[in-house]
Amino acid sequence: MNKRQKLQVGLAILFTVLFIIWLFIEVSMYTRILGLLSNGLGILSMILSYKAEEKNKKN
Repeated sequence: MNKRQKLQVGLAILFTVLFIIWLFIEVSMYTRILGLLSNGLGILSMILSYKAEEKNKKN
């Protein structure tokens, strides 16, 4: 695996962990922060994956 793929896997793992924590925390402030952070990481990992696929299609 190259560095980009390792980054994508790391972001996906971090996204999953934060999302699971977000499901069980009932404190509103922490829930909002973890929810936004996990969703942002999930979206970022999807964008990176999409860009990598587009780059591979051009080659």
